[in-house]
Amino acid sequence: MGRAGTMVKRMGRIAWVWFCTALILMWLIDLRDPRPAGAAGIDFPPTDYVIRAADGASVIGRVHFSLEPGPGALSTLHGDYRYANGDYDVEDDTVREVPGAVAPLFVRSRHAFFKPDGSPDRIGEANLAAGYGECTVYENGVAHATRAQLVFPPDTYAGASVMIPLRDFLAAGAAGHAVFHVFNCVPDPKIVKVTAQVHHAAPWPYYPGALVRVSLKPDFGWLNLVIGPFLPEIRAWFDPDDGWAFVGGESARYYKGRKIMLVRAYAKTPQLRQGGPTMRAGAPAAPSAEATPNPGPAETPHGVVPAP
Repeated sequence: MGRAGTMVKRMGRIAWVWFCTALILMWLIDLRDPRPAGAAGIDFPPTDYVIRAADGASVIGRVHFSLEPGPGALSTLHGDYRYANGDYDVEDDTVREVPGAVAPLFVRSRHAFFKPDGSPDRIGEANLAAGYGECTVYENGVAHATRAQLVFPPDTYAGASVMIPLRDFLAAGAAGHAVFHVFNCVPDPKIVKVTAQVHHAAPWPYYPGALVRVSLKPDFGWLNLVIGPFLPEIRAWFDPDDGWAFVGGESARYYKGRKIMLVRAYAKTPQLRQGGPTMRAGAPAAPSAEATPNPGPAETPHGVVPAP
């Protein structure tokens, strides 16, 4: 074999080595998990919840949550709240998933509250990129808005999006307590430091199984002595046997507003609700069976009110 043949043979062996190396690298890249072990990511399947009065005795509404994907790794948690008296809320909390991060980053939030005739009651919104929070209350149709420039810590969330980092925290096997920040209108726009305390699994009267309760308490430092009594403790329940799904919570509709309880319609695999419009900000409420819960015989001990 001449020199040229030897050279071709050697180049062939080199090419084969590079080819095998490339295959191994591709295999390793495919196996690599871009997020840390235990991180749950953005996972909130379309789910229906019953809204109960604070004492749990009566059903006063329903809420449907859905996670809507967007461009640039954005996801918006959309909440459609309907009350038996005709009131309704529309909530949109947008977060961005970051590869390698344990929890997504807050981007913006808007929670609008409406009266039965469709007129606005109040609106709370925050935008990280613009660096502001705004709280608006309507009196006799006149808007009274308060806007503040805010610095958002990276662990800030708002509204129902708080359930996403809490679920990630629990799914990662964490215990004890965690500290993060929440935007809220109290009544002016503020970013509040919050302590989340994890409790041992125990039964909850409104949902089956042994559930893990997380208590959220605001921390204003010395101001807790002044405004602490006006800020009720928020409680959330998660099901460790169902992927740490958020199955219920207790809070207020808004600052100094009516206290409510959410209870997930019991199903291991949540299903999309059937029929009924999806309300957006500014749209009037449409009367329907979905918007008018029946707290009568159809109600079960676990808060399940089957669709008629």
